[in-house]
Amino acid sequence: MAIGASGSKGKSRQESAVNQTQTTTLSDRAAGMLNQGIADAKGLSYQRFDPNSIDQYQSPYTQSVIDASLAQANHSDALARNQQQSDFASAGAFGDDRRPIYEAELAGAQSRDRAGLIAGLNDKAFGQARDVAQGENQNENQMQLALQALLAQLRGGFANEGTQTLTGTNLTKGKTQSFGLTGTYGG
Repeated sequence: MAIGASGSKGKSRQESAVNQTQTTTLSDRAAGMLNQGIADAKGLSYQRFDPNSIDQYQSPYTQSVIDASLAQANHSDALARNQQQSDFASAGAFGDDRRPIYEAELAGAQSRDRAGLIAGLNDKAFGQARDVAQGENQNENQMQLALQALLAQLRGGFANEGTQTLTGTNLTKGKTQSFGLTGTYGG
């Protein structure tokens, strides 16, 4: 019977290292859309409120409202003059020496009332037109901001569209070892 042992130890070396380069290229479609979006966004700007735009929002019925209000004021003034005439007539001779003063006072009050009425109606019409014009100005600026946000979102989505190319090499290290027994039996 013979018994033998044998073993071996060896080193083998395989080295592996990864060296990769990644290149991402936008597709022609994505690059075109991205460039167009940037060009569109550059053309947008904040629009200041233009007071001259108020005129286009003025009501075409403002003068009709003023005319109707003046007609009502004229009617009220005529009633007041008639009452004043009646008061003078009932006063008889005692009211004639002050009559021009009372008439002038009534006419002055009526004139001031008319001026205030017209100014108030014009101011109200102007205020309403101004509010509409400012709202339109604000809407235009909000629309431009929304478009810019949309373009930014599209640019973000298209920035990931494209092709990738990877290149590299591998290098690996390792050791090997072996041990074994051998034997024969014979008689």
